[in-house]
Amino acid sequence: MGRVMKSNKQNAPVQMDYQNRALCFAFRNPPKGVKKAKLKDIRKKVRNKAGGKVTLQGISQAAKDFLRKKGAVGCPSGFRKTTAAEDEKIMEVFHRLRPPGHGVTAKKVRKHLPKQLQKKVCEKTIISRLREKGFKAQMKLGKQDFKEIQLKKRLRYGKVNLNKTAQVWKDDLQAVGDMKDYTWYPLELRAKFTALRAPWTYMTDEERKLPAFQRPKRWFPKKEWQKTKKLKVFGITTSTGKSLNWVVPKPYGAAEWAADIRDRVVPFLRGCFPRKPSFQILLDGEALLHAPVAKKAMADNGLKVLPNWPGYSPDLNPQENVWAWAEERLREIEKDSDSFDVFHTRVIQACRAYPYGNKLVGSMAKRMRLLVEKEGANIGK
Repeated sequence: MGRVMKSNKQNAPVQMDYQNRALCFAFRNPPKGVKKAKLKDIRKKVRNKAGGKVTLQGISQAAKDFLRKKGAVGCPSGFRKTTAAEDEKIMEVFHRLRPPGHGVTAKKVRKHLPKQLQKKVCEKTIISRLREKGFKAQMKLGKQDFKEIQLKKRLRYGKVNLNKTAQVWKDDLQAVGDMKDYTWYPLELRAKFTALRAPWTYMTDEERKLPAFQRPKRWFPKKEWQKTKKLKVFGITTSTGKSLNWVVPKPYGAAEWAADIRDRVVPFLRGCFPRKPSFQILLDGEALLHAPVAKKAMADNGLKVLPNWPGYSPDLNPQENVWAWAEERLREIEKDSDSFDVFHTRVIQACRAYPYGNKLVGSMAKRMRLLVEKEGANIGK
């Protein structure tokens, strides 16, 4: 009953309205004195009227009848799921898991609650209790905010592209691309890195301004940092959801990038869009990607970069979503015994496994709206 249903006429997904949701809730949580068998009878009648199928109209009517006869469903006014003692326990676990600057999620807090309380509350309840105390999910402050001239450039770009729909972006922009550094940390540094690297956490407005809650420019002192190893990945995702990723070798300069344009990027795009004579892609402002030799390779192969892009704006590039998702995946599956060679293999696997590639280019429409709403400031994506 809780699934999205289809209308008979258009056979297209229809979002449930309030009454439909109310009925679905009633089937799972019948009010006192109402037997589940009665609710099943309502469902059967709807099925019979619809010729064996539950339609949106039938469910809505059944919901109206049910609500009229039995009254509104849901929790009674003033109901609170947890006691004062349980609220204190939730906050105690939260503060234990979230020292200053450490990332924490409602899921993690719930996982560390006593089993009896864990069964009683859901993640939404934990979020509500944190909000009551002034703790809300917020992005950490990091690098200094954009300068005034950069804010104006970003805002102007957002306004110019504000009316573009997701489909228009998909038609005009064949792919988004970027480079990303992934870092392998030895075992003795992983716990500290995991705690500090989180881009957001639950914190109050006052805490957000404190240095301990801001993202550090360097995770470790120089001696510890020398124990880490890095590898760079280039990735490109098309408007159809296909992706191309490879580890960038060292050294890697403009000539190597130009060769990869001819040997990797262009053949990949031609395979994805066989009927298109030319392609337009989004690339971030890294100097290497826009070197003269690279521009010539692009021009010779019918490839051009999205014009007037406001530099230093990784929050506007959808490819960043791939990097963030892959980073989370890598840290989830990482084992204490993993060497750099194992990490090297998993990076590309994680990047290629990103499941929402077909939505990336279309998300530019939403990014432009957020950019204008925030008057050019970081949109946090």
